[in-house]
Amino acid sequence: MSKNQTIENRHSIISSFFPGTGKSYDTVVNVFSLGLDRYWKRAIYKRVPPSSRILDLACGTGIVTLGLAKRHPGAEIVGVDITDDYLTIYQERIQKHNIKAQFILGNAEDVILDGLFDTVVSSYIPKYVDPDMLLKNISPHIRSGGVIVLHDFTLPSNIFARTIWTAYNHVMNFIGIRLFPEWKEVFDAGLTRLIRETRWFDTFPEMLAHHGFTNIHKNHLSLGAAGIIWAVKS
Repeated sequence: MSKNQTIENRHSIISSFFPGTGKSYDTVVNVFSLGLDRYWKRAIYKRVPPSSRILDLACGTGIVTLGLAKRHPGAEIVGVDITDDYLTIYQERIQKHNIKAQFILGNAEDVILDGLFDTVVSSYIPKYVDPDMLLKNISPHIRSGGVIVLHDFTLPSNIFARTIWTAYNHVMNFIGIRLFPEWKEVFDAGLTRLIRETRWFDTFPEMLAHHGFTNIHKNHLSLGAAGIIWAVKS
């Protein structure tokens, strides 16, 4: 498969997964992660140093932006997402909570950014993007000494944990497609298949080093059901 075909396939997955799911996103991500999404978000926040300007890639409905704003009340936050109905909810959230934030409709791999950021965070984007393309686009906008924090699902390597993970995903897909029909593409084993196939947890550290990042760390979370990577721009 050519690189162009791979890019088209990724964009096709995103465009089929998310349009029309904005209103139920917060409920779905919390319920079907068994509440672990909140724990994973806190793991992101812990890696964010004091920052005056933060980029939230794949900002979605603004869950991470809100969490960051509470912890860094003076920071300017810029959210980027590819799905417009999510950004509608994002706008409502930042206005409701009087958050100092702005948002951009665009693809993280080629979105046009202005200025420098102290921190870049993203929850659930790594499995959808090409690490080299993403970092080539955003690295010039991270100041020296700035931090990047990436989080997403991973496939447990432990046989016992993977057995539980497989059984749970089977149940989740069966129930999810019935309770939330707008999520059909996701619960039709689409997300499960993508998590099995992605190698983001291995490829991102290599690309981070290639793009001039140091102090690269990665940790598995929740018996390997998720992972977090953070690094410092040299």
